[in-house]
Amino acid sequence: MAGDDNPLIKALPPAVDYLSYLTILEYNLTLEELPLLHDILQDTTLTANIGWDLVHLLLPLLPESQSCLQDVARLGNPREVILKVTELLEVRNASDGSTFEDDEEKENPPERIEGQERPDEEDASPTVPKHVGESTAREGPSRVSQFIALLDMLVILHPRIKTRYPSRFLSTSLQAVLPAFATLALDTNAIDAVLRLINSLAGTKRPRLPPRSSSTQVPTRAAQLPPAAPDPEATEESLAPGETALKEKLWQSFLTFVAEGYMSSLPVDDDTPALSWSTRLLEQLYPEKNIPGKRTIRKAFEEVEALHRRDSTIGQMLALTRDLNLALGDLRRALNESDILANDGSNDLPTSASEVPLSRPGCLYLLCASYASAVLFDAPSKEPPETKNATFFSLLGDFLGDPSSSTLGSESLALIDSLLFFGHCTLQSNDLTSFLERHENDSGFTQTLQYFSIISANTPSAALRYVAHLLTSKILHAHPNDLMRLSFIKDTLQHCPYENLKASA
Repeated sequence: MAGDDNPLIKALPPAVDYLSYLTILEYNLTLEELPLLHDILQDTTLTANIGWDLVHLLLPLLPESQSCLQDVARLGNPREVILKVTELLEVRNASDGSTFEDDEEKENPPERIEGQERPDEEDASPTVPKHVGESTAREGPSRVSQFIALLDMLVILHPRIKTRYPSRFLSTSLQAVLPAFATLALDTNAIDAVLRLINSLAGTKRPRLPPRSSSTQVPTRAAQLPPAAPDPEATEESLAPGETALKEKLWQSFLTFVAEGYMSSLPVDDDTPALSWSTRLLEQLYPEKNIPGKRTIRKAFEEVEALHRRDSTIGQMLALTRDLNLALGDLRRALNESDILANDGSNDLPTSASEVPLSRPGCLYLLCASYASAVLFDAPSKEPPETKNATFFSLLGDFLGDPSSSTLGSESLALIDSLLFFGHCTLQSNDLTSFLERHENDSGFTQTLQYFSIISANTPSAALRYVAHLLTSKILHAHPNDLMRLSFIKDTLQHCPYENLKASA
């Protein structure tokens, strides 16, 4: 159909009211009609009134509907559209439905029941319009494609909102993005989209990187979009006191939680857990222990694309810490702060920067990335070497819990790798000597050895078991008191339940 006979043209308001026109769109929108809808949505008044309720109809039509979603983000009411985008991200993790189609449903789509009633208008699930399924056997978009499209809308929407308290919209959006990202953190395109979101809205503007080839069809934003409409509910008032600091802290917090989610999701490829910082450090410190003719882990990260991408991704996160004014001192302080704020379960929006927590594991990973860049890659460091490991020994109990626990060593391999990396860095500094002097005759020394020795027995990664064993041995031999060393060895032989540790002792 074309021209004035098309129902999308004939029913344009004021011929019908906006709600009725939305119903007509739902029943008549096809892939072939998307170019026409794109032209229709250039009417700012129309898009401002119906745009928010088009998002869940357009998502299942990706990638062809990408331009229409951008129209909605540019010309719709930004406050209404941003709440709809947030709602769709949240519904993805709800128990009664999923915004992003599950892969099994895409491979075996459920049959449509004849005579089934139209979904409620308030249903946030982006169900493919029935007529689309009847007219074509088209497969729906991937979960990643829908996630990226929603994040690209947020990039357009947030700068449009002019209010005294923009942090309220930002906080709600970021809290919705994190759970959705957690299920997609392994996907390169998903992590790229999240980092692009941070860089676009809060980072220093840099030239865009050249696109990478991908086996997944993922919609991308146009390099240059037409100007966006002004916020119809804009206020002339200036930002409330503390809003700038609060927004910056929200982005800092978001980045640390993204780092935690990304690092925790990394798979073990050929016994290279996470970033393998500790293994690469050992290869550098003790090159005589490298097996001749066997590729080192450092070389693998240079030659294997999937591993090299891990270094590149964490490097982008590290660059964003500088853009967000997240200094290494801030990361270290967050490691020593109470985690109550992060786990209190409150849904109240923060009203000041002090109420926004940073992810402690995320801070640890970003600190490790910073130190690794200096130790492994000779990147310049703005911090005296002796301050790098000042909090290391106190972190063990915080992250690993009770050393007598039967689950010790089963933590995230990324976490264990990071702690072992810090441990071996500590061996190269004066901090180990001061630690041994402070704990020459108390349980602190023994407890530290317990952590690393049990990790050397329990962790599933052979590479990390060796790193932990070597660290345990070197800390033990570094103690100046012969009786303390002998006491630990005797205790291991007499009471340790792990035979491999007895053999090592």
